[in-house]
Amino acid sequence: MNSQLAYSLMMRADAARKRLTELEEKHLATPRRSADAMKVALRELDDVLEELRTATEQLQAAMDEVVLARKHASTFEERYHELHEGLPLPCILTNETGCVDEANSLAADLLNVAQRYLIGKPLLLFLPERDVYFQMIETAKEKGSCAGRLTLRPREQKPRQVSIDVSTLPHQVRWCWLISEVHA
Repeated sequence: MNSQLAYSLMMRADAARKRLTELEEKHLATPRRSADAMKVALRELDDVLEELRTATEQLQAAMDEVVLARKHASTFEERYHELHEGLPLPCILTNETGCVDEANSLAADLLNVAQRYLIGKPLLLFLPERDVYFQMIETAKEKGSCAGRLTLRPREQKPRQVSIDVSTLPHQVRWCWLISEVHA
């Protein structure tokens, strides 16, 4: 909508410039510069200026809507990150290739990798039981979620048993992995 409004504004301004040039040429070509021609030119110019004012007001209103939408999106994003970080369990979101898109700080601690370095890494780096991983993905695809136990291999630490709940995220090709340690 904003690009259409801006384009319309530019077209109106160009048309006003052309018309003003025509009227000036006509006025200069007239041997007797009539007051009537000047009145017509000024009236048309006033009309075009009013159209430009209206278009500018519409453009400003549209820009205000964009600013408000950005503010709402930013607030939503902050809430999302607060929720993700506030989960009481390690949580990892992976994409369709099995690489980490997001991980909360508990997941980073559990895997012994800085949070920012987890992004883009295949989750399989930390799960040596590949067949169980792929079986869980298939079950989650079919049923929406799956739970099971896996061996987790954190970086530079001993492998350990964990419980994992994996869910597909609606309208996305991503999975949410909630991990809890199994205490013997």
